[in-house]
Amino acid sequence: MEVSIPAELLFAVAVALFGLSFLYYSRILKRLLAIIRRPSVIWVLPLAGAIFLGLGALFHFLPLAIYPRLDPSRTDQLMQLCQSRSMEAVGIFLAGFISIIAGLVYTRWTSR
Repeated sequence: MEVSIPAELLFAVAVALFGLSFLYYSRILKRLLAIIRRPSVIWVLPLAGAIFLGLGALFHFLPLAIYPRLDPSRTDQLMQLCQSRSMEAVGIFLAGFISIIAGLVYTRWTSR
């Protein structure tokens, strides 16, 4: 099995930009919380989302070393790939979920 280098590079750039947007989201949320004088640590949630996104990307790139020597008859390699892809999905899901929670809490506080 071959790895598509352009597709992997595009994924890496996209994840880096997405992680950067989480960092800006966190900074903006921190400033908005200061404006509404609501001391809270919900601005940390997008930061944690960036970390989970980075972990998800890490679990995406780890199996790329297996692909050139992938033997479909070896179930241990296939299980390792499945586990890495599952961890990648969990990381990306948690990144999105906790970032949405931060946005929902802020929206609820400012909508009253």
